[in-house]
Amino acid sequence: MLKNAATVLIVTTSLGACAAPQVDMGAELEAFRARSEGIVAAESAQDIDGALAYWAPDGIAMPANAPLVEGHEGLRELYGQFFVPSLKSFGSTTTHTEVSASGDVAWEYGINRLVFTGPDGDIVDLGKYLATWRKIDGEWYVAVVSFSSDAPPPAPTEQ
Repeated sequence: MLKNAATVLIVTTSLGACAAPQVDMGAELEAFRARSEGIVAAESAQDIDGALAYWAPDGIAMPANAPLVEGHEGLRELYGQFFVPSLKSFGSTTTHTEVSASGDVAWEYGINRLVFTGPDGDIVDLGKYLATWRKIDGEWYVAVVSFSSDAPPPAPTEQ
C-alpha cells in the first residue's frame, strides 16, 4: 500500500511539474489590445516607422489582389502605397479580439475605413481585416494580416 501511495505521489508531482504555466488571460488581453490600439494610432497618423514597430521582423501582409508582402522592407513599401497625398484618413475598428490559452498567440478582426480625396469629392473605401499576433520576448507583434475592400471590383467599360 505504501509503495502505491509513493508511486501516485511521484506521478502526481511529475505531472504538476509538466503543466503549462498559468496565463493571466485578463492581463494578456489588455496588453494585446493596447498594442492593437497602438498600431491603429500609428496607421491613422500615417506614421510608417511607428506602424512597423508593431510588426514582427518576418511579418506577412496579404493584401487583396496583390502578392504576399514579407518583412519590414516589404511592409514599408506597402504602407507607402497606401499613405499617399490623396489619402485623407486611414483607420481601423476592431470588432473582435482573442488570446490563445497559451498566451502567446492572439487574433483580431475588424473593419478598415479609408477616405481619399477625389476629383469630385471624397471617396470612402470600407473593408475588413484579419490579423494574427504573436508574442516575441514578452511583447505582442503582428505576425500576419490579411485585408480586402468590400467594394465590388471595377467593371469593364463598354466600347
